[in-house]
Amino acid sequence: MFADECQRLTETNSTLSEITDALGRSTGRVEVAGNHRNTREIASLAEHFRTGGTRPDMPIRSGSLPVIRHYSSNKDLADGIATMAARHPQDRIGVIVNASRTTVELMRHLERAGLAHEPQLYSSAASFGRYRDLDLARPGVVLVHRASAKGLDFDTVVIPDTETDAATDPTEASLRMAYYVMITRARQRLVLGWQGSRLPGHLEGLRGWVTMR
Repeated sequence: MFADECQRLTETNSTLSEITDALGRSTGRVEVAGNHRNTREIASLAEHFRTGGTRPDMPIRSGSLPVIRHYSSNKDLADGIATMAARHPQDRIGVIVNASRTTVELMRHLERAGLAHEPQLYSSAASFGRYRDLDLARPGVVLVHRASAKGLDFDTVVIPDTETDAATDPTEASLRMAYYVMITRARQRLVLGWQGSRLPGHLEGLRGWVTMR
């Protein structure tokens, strides 16, 4: 069993000690040190949102700064994702969405975009079939709800609808935990997207960690 106390979406998650106790007295524990997924730039941004646990070591590997990008519409957003897929045809691109309506609309646009690899969508409401069984080994775009993102990783992560959190207190633990999990899904590149007339409050003050576009 693999577990990380920093990777949590609610306050009710089990601690490492509780997991060990539940598995029995003979259970041993081995610590896997270091960050083997993210670049230093992505991990540094994630630290801004971490709410607890031991501060993980920063990765040695470096890359480009995460991007905060404004989109004029979901069509503009889908076009941007399609462009990423064309530039990096062998990459897995995870689009981690909060609003179900956005997920459906993005999927419709992406299916019409002529991508080299058919986009995939995961829905926890589906019991089987296309929207339940993902092939995460192949390149292309995968749309998932943020509640299903924990445990996944992608070469590129797009968090497209950050404006849905604009009314939430930026210091609220549940918001910070969600963004920590979503950001740390990215191996190489990260895009935080937003729509509207004003940058969401929880993305303010990130200059130096990100590039604004």
